[in-house]
Amino acid sequence: MKKLLEISQKLNFTKEDIIYLLSENNTEKRVIIQNISQKIASKLKKDFHSFEHKIDISNYCKADCMFCNSRNSNNKINRFRLNREEIIRRALELHANGCNSILLHSGYDDFYNTDRIAYIIYSIKQQAKIKITLSFGIRELPEYKEWKIAGADSYYLNMITNNSNLYSITNSWNSFEKRIKHIAELKKLGYNVGSGSIFGLPNQTIDDAASDIIFLNNLDLSYIDFCHFNSIKSIHDNINSEEFIRRGVEVAQIVAADKSVRLNDLIN
Repeated sequence: MKKLLEISQKLNFTKEDIIYLLSENNTEKRVIIQNISQKIASKLKKDFHSFEHKIDISNYCKADCMFCNSRNSNNKINRFRLNREEIIRRALELHANGCNSILLHSGYDDFYNTDRIAYIIYSIKQQAKIKITLSFGIRELPEYKEWKIAGADSYYLNMITNNSNLYSITNSWNSFEKRIKHIAELKKLGYNVGSGSIFGLPNQTIDDAASDIIFLNNLDLSYIDFCHFNSIKSIHDNINSEEFIRRGVEVAQIVAADKSVRLNDLIN
């Protein structure tokens, strides 16, 4: 118990510290870790992402990421795509009902080019005082700039995983290195930038989760949102997938105590 309390009160965590917090199986100690994480989260000032309403504008996607339900090869889902006016109307309706922050999300859908997205952002901003976060995956650098000029406030880009072997089997769109480069470019453009990784990937270990937590904490992000891969009942270092995911988020909040850490479904 003494070791647990000493580690949890640190300001700078080693990888060994994080692995210890993730690996602890004692029920009483796990409750303590959970309580410490929740206490940290409760003290953080709520940012506008805490009250975000997501608008899924399309589930068409040219990518075929193995962890995503919207992947191109998935012929078991019904595809949809909102037009510009539908998106704007939904945003304004949410604002009229007290929402001050929205997230526009889609897969890699070429229908939504630079100008279409810019038009949507600008139109919403002209009619409502509302924060807009974008989650469209990796796009071209000039697109980020145009959308920032149009009024976008924030961008979320998942790094997927810091483990190169795991990343390669996910069939993710573009490279890990490009994702990290784009996160840096988004920050330079003035975006409020969030990222995260996927907990629960097949063959992912506690060591992998610890590496992701350290890497994300060092990216100097505005917030961290993890997502989960739990379409299969997998085991990670003798921990079931659901528990593995929960532990990852809890420990990440302890390590990144100065920013909000959450679990969401933004996987691109």
